[in-house]
Amino acid sequence: MAEVSTNYASALFKAVKSDETLTEVKKDFDNIVKSVHNVPEFNDFITNPKIARAERKKVLESVFSEIEGPLYNMLLILFDKGKMTELENIHEDFIELYNERFSQEHVVVESVYKLSSDELDDVGKFFIKKTGLKKLMIENEVNEDLIGGIRVFIDTKVYDASVRGQLNTLKNQFKEHANS
Repeated sequence: MAEVSTNYASALFKAVKSDETLTEVKKDFDNIVKSVHNVPEFNDFITNPKIARAERKKVLESVFSEIEGPLYNMLLILFDKGKMTELENIHEDFIELYNERFSQEHVVVESVYKLSSDELDDVGKFFIKKTGLKKLMIENEVNEDLIGGIRVFIDTKVYDASVRGQLNTLKNQFKEHANS
């Protein structure tokens, strides 16, 4: 987390008083970042010094007029301070704080084939017990290089129960014994 984005994310997080409002702010923030990401011209426009600052701010206010409270205020502050390009980083840091608050995490499960809902539920239950988290948002990605089994990414941790991982472990053990 970069200091600028961390500070803004933390300030926004602290400005929101209830869990229910926090969830609404998260949804709005997700939608804003998604929209800005899908319209790359927006950042070009909002940071373009050739367009009058007042005109750019008017557009910003118009585009996000549906947003209320601390998130809207933060957007205006970011614009005034010339930090709109930090929006995605602030969002990432905000999501980290949000996930920590609700004891949840985004998880990527790699497998050779698309796992069924029941299989993903079983993986989720196992890792909820293992991590102590209350909720996992699981995304399944197909990776045929695994040969078999699964590989799970939670935050910065990787749990590798794939055939490819086991083969790599064996290969490294053979190398170690060959070099000793």
